[in-house]
Amino acid sequence: MGLIQAFSLLKESVAKMGITSKAEIEDWFTAKTLGVSGTVDLLDWGSLIDSRTKLSKHLVVPNTQTGQLEPLLSRFTEEEELQMTRMLQRMNVLAKKATEVGVRLMVDDEQTYFQPAISRLTLEMQRKFNVEKPLIFNTYQCYLKDAYDNVTLGVELARRECWCFGAKLVRGAYLAQERAHAAEIGYEDPINLTYEATNAMYHRCLDYVLEDLKHNAKAKVMVASHNEDTVRFTLRR
Repeated sequence: MGLIQAFSLLKESVAKMGITSKAEIEDWFTAKTLGVSGTVDLLDWGSLIDSRTKLSKHLVVPNTQTGQLEPLLSRFTEEEELQMTRMLQRMNVLAKKATEVGVRLMVDDEQTYFQPAISRLTLEMQRKFNVEKPLIFNTYQCYLKDAYDNVTLGVELARRECWCFGAKLVRGAYLAQERAHAAEIGYEDPINLTYEATNAMYHRCLDYVLEDLKHNAKAKVMVASHNEDTVRFTLRR
């Protein structure tokens, strides 16, 4: 009874967000939708590539002053929604083709003010296509202060949701842009303060993934580095 009440409250809360109709919300809370994990993902991959879904409904953020959810892209035109839908559909086609021919699809990284959306979509592809083996690889930039948190989160999600973790580890390529943007907007610099700190972060992330590989033969990592010390570190491990 407690679980039923919890679902009822959750459905009411989701309905208040205005994401979709109450009838559609009812369809989310079925045995088929919940799956083995018992979780509901509001940004379900299937719904994202469905041309009938209004993407702007899902792209909402809380207003810290009012406490209400507001559209992240309030000026999304119908044409822009259509363009994003086409982009997502192309990603799906590429992932399917990679699965058919047995090649790896590595999603590149960008600046931190773009990367969360890229990583989120990559995660959805991993959930869908990395069932038997890691075909979709996410890229982790180790010059970021939160690189280790991002890597460990990816490994833990794969473990809990029973898909194969795939990662490409890089140092990063947007140091000047990141620091300039942080200074301009007024938030904390996301980049490690020193070159040595970035090296330590890279090796920490790599060490964690390699340790996971000992217990999970299906997980894979690409050491995308020209750094001789990192190559030696990898070979020693």
